Amino acid sequence: MKISGLGVDIVETARIKKAAKPSFLKRVYSESELKACMKSVNKYERLAARFAAKEAVIKALDKKDIPLNKIEIINELSGRPTVKIKGLNKTFIVSISHCKQYACAVCLAM
Repeated sequence: MKISGLGVDIVETARIKKAAKPSFLKRVYSESELKACMKSVNKYERLAARFAAKEAVIKALDKKDIPLNKIEIINELSGRPTVKIKGLNKTFIVSISHCKQYACAVCLAM
């Protein structure tokens, strides 16, 4: 498979925590993402990690017109993150990491 793009992003967890009002959450995350993140003890770290992954996907695609809540970051049973975008037939490889202060992600678009 040929790589068509690469994206990387880093975000401060505190920035996502501060922004985490209902309107922001609805604009950025899918229902399944919110359900998965909000039940976690470290929910803001998880939200920040998904935000960074979505930004990395946008950079890898070089498309700024995709709404963030249409990019869905889902974990496989193993915990491995995957990317799904309705209506877009692309393959992605994504890696996410987070700690208390920061979350980062890298994405390869194929």
